[in-house]
Amino acid sequence: MWPLLLFAVAVSVGAPRLLGRARWTCQSPRLGIAAWYATLTAVLSAVGITVAVSVLPLSGGSAPVCMAWQWCVQAARGRYGVLGLLVTAAVAAAAILLAGRLVGCGVRFTREHRARRRQHLQLLSLIGQETAELGATVVQSAQPAAYMVAGPGRRIVVTSAAVAALGPDELAAVLAHERAHAAGRHDVILGGIGLLRMAFPWSALFRTAAQQLGRLVEMRADEVAVTEHRPIVLARALVALAGAPPVIPASAIGATGGDAMARLDRLLDPPARLGTVRKTCIAAVLGLTGMAPTAGLAAVWAFPTLHACLLSAS
Repeated sequence: MWPLLLFAVAVSVGAPRLLGRARWTCQSPRLGIAAWYATLTAVLSAVGITVAVSVLPLSGGSAPVCMAWQWCVQAARGRYGVLGLLVTAAVAAAAILLAGRLVGCGVRFTREHRARRRQHLQLLSLIGQETAELGATVVQSAQPAAYMVAGPGRRIVVTSAAVAALGPDELAAVLAHERAHAAGRHDVILGGIGLLRMAFPWSALFRTAAQQLGRLVEMRADEVAVTEHRPIVLARALVALAGAPPVIPASAIGATGGDAMARLDRLLDPPARLGTVRKTCIAAVLGLTGMAPTAGLAAVWAFPTLHACLLSAS
């Protein structure tokens, strides 16, 4: 399965450059989000499958694709002396450490996120006022802001200063933007990459993916909001909110997040929509990319030459 590792490295290096420069991600933010998650799925599944298959009992198949696995098993059995044992022990230890770090960070990330959300909801119950007319919780504050509290039962929050500063149409557009975040479960999208970023802060792929996904979910929410409101109205509202210091909690997604200038440019000068044919082709490539490691594993089992090295040990 060394080809899978090479595939993971190639995607990790190439995807940030290709997707970071691609204009079609701004033309179709939803497809851009899918592209980044297809990339992450491909890399993680390639590494995961490689580690999983490496612990399976292997036989003495003669196909070239089997040689690496045969060497690992034979080295673990002491055939190549102390050096072989050290190499296999190092590989196993690295795999265990990476898996342990991911699990540990996942537990910590979940606990911290739930604690922040619980504390903020408790605060909202004390100082917030539910407004049926707006479909949001209004909080008294001198700083204009609007945001969505992440997690189950997603709540839209707007400050009294924002209500006072924005006109009725502008406020409605901002609230539509936040409802788009809630309907699209954008907190889950950002939470997934946030966990990977926490676990592997040295990864350029995860760092770039976090930045790009942050701007794409905002563009997607804008895209949904302007189906009901004029783009210029939402643009004016974003300018009014962007001038204030941030008051948005860590467990929320704010209306002024992402690349503000890129969002304003997109609202004032909307890009051309992707054609159906081009969109279909991109979606097909993304599907193939995300499924490639799993398809590779299936091929190993489907073809006898590849399957020889995965049979039970003799």
